[in-house]
Amino acid sequence: MTREGVDYAWHGVLDVQAFQAAGVTFAMRYLSNDDSKNLHGDEAALLGSAGIDVGVVWETTETRVLAGRAGGAEDAGKAMAQAAACGMPDDRPIYFAVDYDAPDPDKPTIAQYLEGAAGVLGGVNRVGVYGGYWVIKYCLDHNSADYCWQTLAWSGGQRDPRAQLYQHRNGVKIGGIDCDLDTAYADDFGQWRVGTAPSSTTAPPFPYPDTDYMATVRADIHCHSGADTADAANIVQWQQRMAERGWRISATGIFDRESDRVCRKFQAEKGLVVDGEVGPLTWEAAWTSPVT
Repeated sequence: MTREGVDYAWHGVLDVQAFQAAGVTFAMRYLSNDDSKNLHGDEAALLGSAGIDVGVVWETTETRVLAGRAGGAEDAGKAMAQAAACGMPDDRPIYFAVDYDAPDPDKPTIAQYLEGAAGVLGGVNRVGVYGGYWVIKYCLDHNSADYCWQTLAWSGGQRDPRAQLYQHRNGVKIGGIDCDLDTAYADDFGQWRVGTAPSSTTAPPFPYPDTDYMATVRADIHCHSGADTADAANIVQWQQRMAERGWRISATGIFDRESDRVCRKFQAEKGLVVDGEVGPLTWEAAWTSPVT
């Protein structure tokens, strides 16, 4: 059974009712170094509330995949952090774009790029590739990606039936947004939907003494801001938990202004002292308080 969806590079007001009326059941969205076109957590939540699944693709430049294994590892790290901040479960794949007509000599380097991404994401089962027919065929034949999204371009009228997604038409306006049309030929093409993160009866142990806290950098020996790399994993754990709860926050390991904003709003919502500091009480509430 096939499903119809769209992909678009847009970050603004969405008319999800127009999407529903057009029969859109999923949207493939960007992760990149250009935040103006990237998926954000609030957009993923809005799409999910309308019954529209989401998938993600990383793209910076058309030929970025020629950066090889090191480039793939670097991009996968960025993509993983952005996807987590949008609420993507940690077992879902990320596609990587090959957005040009790649000649045969480029294909081994593309495969190495995907191998680098797989090393960061935890395996080829979390790697997808977007491209024309011959790129898709090469990557599948060489086990470089478990998920493939083929485009009509650079395909010579052929379609690899192993590809889960097929982009078959460009430049269609839906709800005022310029979209491409896609068909999903597999039940699982890497899609996910932001859900309500369940509250828990227990929280992981607060990683510091009760006198300490995580916050933006300040002259206080009890403050952990991420300036010391030893604190990064603890800050990422809290940031990822807040992203799971539906907050728009990036899991960077640095307690920045975005983290301070989310912390203060969360504290106000839960009746905690609003100080922008993740101490034992704010930490515990991130896991145990109801999601509203």
